[in-house]
Amino acid sequence: MKKLKLSGVFVVATVLCVCAQPTTTPTISSTPPPQAPQSTVFGPSVNDGVYIPEHLPNRKPIPYVPLRESDVIWQHRIWRVIDLREKINHPLYFPTDEVSTKRPSLFSVIKKGITTHELSVYDPNPATFDADEEFKIEFPYSEAQKSFVVEKSSFKQDTATGELTAVTLPDTVKPDDIKQYWIKEDWFFDKQRSIMDVRILGIAPVIETQDDKGGFKGYRPLFWLYYPGCRNWFSKYQCYNPYNDAEWRTFDEVLHKRQFSSYIKEETNVYNRPIVTYAQGVDALLESDRIKDDIFKFEHDMWQY
Repeated sequence: MKKLKLSGVFVVATVLCVCAQPTTTPTISSTPPPQAPQSTVFGPSVNDGVYIPEHLPNRKPIPYVPLRESDVIWQHRIWRVIDLREKINHPLYFPTDEVSTKRPSLFSVIKKGITTHELSVYDPNPATFDADEEFKIEFPYSEAQKSFVVEKSSFKQDTATGELTAVTLPDTVKPDDIKQYWIKEDWFFDKQRSIMDVRILGIAPVIETQDDKGGFKGYRPLFWLYYPGCRNWFSKYQCYNPYNDAEWRTFDEVLHKRQFSSYIKEETNVYNRPIVTYAQGVDALLESDRIKDDIFKFEHDMWQY
């Protein structure tokens, strides 16, 4: 009986304590909590997607495997041409407008890097002819800016006679003016890993030159870039992947993984001459395939089956 009385007293005391506590009504804010803007390589912005991209802003270039001079038992230097008119190379060419920030073209990335002093450019036509493009003469910033201004031929009509006269006017190089990229690379056999490997040393954007009548005259590189010095900058910008929007590559990964189409325009030879000086048209393409096949056969002959 005493136990029941004590239990009843305890329950009454508990109820009185609960009733004595002040009641607080939860308040619901009509405005959502502020969200910090996401920091990307293109500046603060809202999240334009189903997830917050974290991999690309922190992406680093693929590190090179350590290489010693004694490990290289064979080496051959090659100059290649990446023709941007080929469909497989379109991710390097498009978009041609310079407004796009999410996916700029390779030339827009190069131009921005030069403007922000992130990239150094080298003279493509030094006073002392150097067909090896050994990056001996570096452009100052003022000369680098002049590389983006070229002279283009056009026709102007005379108001009195109605005749068309050829005139040359300065114009700024745009992304759609870049028709090719020239690449300088070294192929070598690494005996430490027993593989044939390649490393890009230089890259140059190339434009078409015109004659006095506005016709096609040839190709001319604007400048040369030392590629190992560009890898950190190229790894900050993504290149379009036509097969998967969730797996876009950086420009450094596209070039490092050889995800482009090209043909050989020159190799190291005793005459120090490009292919175009002794072969034209289809014969030049066959000569390019011969050089590529020789590199393949050298690696293949290193093994015994």
